[in-house]
Amino acid sequence: MSALPESINPFHGPIRSLVTGIGGADMIISRVNSLELGTGIYLSSKAEDAFVIAYQLSDLPSYEVWNDGRHTQRPAEKKSAFKIFDLHLDTLAHIDTSFDFLLIHVPRPALIALADSNDVPPIDWIATQSRDSKQDPVLDGLHPSVLHLLSHPDAHHRLVREHLMLTLLSHVATRYGGMKSRRASVGGLAPWQVRRAKEALGDDLGTNISLADLAQHCALSPSHFSRAFKASTGLSPFAWLQRHRVERVKDMLRHTDVSLAEIAISCGFADQSHLGRLFARQVGTPPGSWQRAQRAGQ
Repeated sequence: MSALPESINPFHGPIRSLVTGIGGADMIISRVNSLELGTGIYLSSKAEDAFVIAYQLSDLPSYEVWNDGRHTQRPAEKKSAFKIFDLHLDTLAHIDTSFDFLLIHVPRPALIALADSNDVPPIDWIATQSRDSKQDPVLDGLHPSVLHLLSHPDAHHRLVREHLMLTLLSHVATRYGGMKSRRASVGGLAPWQVRRAKEALGDDLGTNISLADLAQHCALSPSHFSRAFKASTGLSPFAWLQRHRVERVKDMLRHTDVSLAEIAISCGFADQSHLGRLFARQVGTPPGSWQRAQRAGQ
């Protein structure tokens, strides 16, 4: 190309993204679509030590790509197809038609850190594809959750986002990077680690504590901590936090006359409707009905 056109970086531009730090680098998921960006756009990425997975949310007609200035006409891709690209070259893509896809940015340091935390031989690559797209039932199953988090970034605890990102990274590293199974099964946490983790989660129910912070309290890596916490408690850290929040709600419903809206904020929920949905799902009845039944039985 004679002159570089104006372009958008899908990982650092005006695009909704989920970001989680892993191994000192940011794993990023962005939704890129013509409804928000228009057609005829250029997407660009400077050379870096990372990979990107492009997952199609709709059919994508043929498009143009330049890698370090070398032009390629990419074939059309079907909905639910995905491709893995190595970002070691400056990349520019031109899409003339409507489009809608997820881009999952996987930095090489995150792959290395994941293998290290699982005590398995290091991996620093994932298999890329030259032309043919593939399909992956795990990505098919996870992408609705990704879309929900992108659409409601403030409605969920940070632990939900981090757990989803770690799940995606682990799947990609195992299936496409050849990461081996852990050499030994992970047991539970020591009693002092369980106590410290529960204290960190329960001290402030509205906290946005990260998986990395919780793991640091227990002197473990995030992935090791997450598995060991579930082995000890039967729940993921976020599921335990949600159950603890509901128990706090029950206590306030029994012993105070505070409004449900105030209880929701006090117990770390986004709002009263968020509290009502989770309470009914866990307890089987709305909080107001539960409170009336409790007081009628006293």
